[in-house]
Amino acid sequence: MRYEVRVIGSAGQGSILAAVVLATAAAEEGLWATQTATYGAAMRSGVSLGDVVISDQPIDFPKTTELDAVVIQSQEAYDDMIKGKPIRLDPECSEADADVLVGVKPGALVIVDEDLVQCDLDCNMYRVVSAPIARTAAEVLGRRQVMNIVALGVFQVATTLQFDGKPLISEESFLKAIEKSVPSRFIELNKNAFMEGVKIGKAALQKA
Repeated sequence: MRYEVRVIGSAGQGSILAAVVLATAAAEEGLWATQTATYGAAMRSGVSLGDVVISDQPIDFPKTTELDAVVIQSQEAYDDMIKGKPIRLDPECSEADADVLVGVKPGALVIVDEDLVQCDLDCNMYRVVSAPIARTAAEVLGRRQVMNIVALGVFQVATTLQFDGKPLISEESFLKAIEKSVPSRFIELNKNAFMEGVKIGKAALQKA
């Protein structure tokens, strides 16, 4: 099993930290993982992304080539993911042309923030899960900055769509990864953010 994930967002949304937590959680689960990052040209603007490769075998090539899942946190990030690809018409999905994501497999899991990302993806090509990620971080937790960890909670639940009803990585492994990856004074906040993400992820799957 080789599973490739990208967490992508605008600078300051914590995409790279989310990728670090994800890779650490995979290791806690007993899997192999690599993590690579790409920053925008300016540290406080542009798109940043963290890529993670997860496998049940040693990983011979650490970079992503065909993504099995992508977490998209901003419109800027979404636009970056469709850049240079043609749109295509899928009459079974909608009347409009549907966007195609760069480097993402057909059947891949696509998680988007329902308030921040307007997208027109082919629902027959991708497994799209839309949830109020940033809004939950701001209104429930009082810290929009933890939207990246809320997104990981949504991701954890949504992987059940790809693994016969079971998540790729357990909640326990994610919570242990958070303990290892964030400053001690923010551990409880981030654990709560993850569990809120699990909650809204379950609600999003019920609506899908």
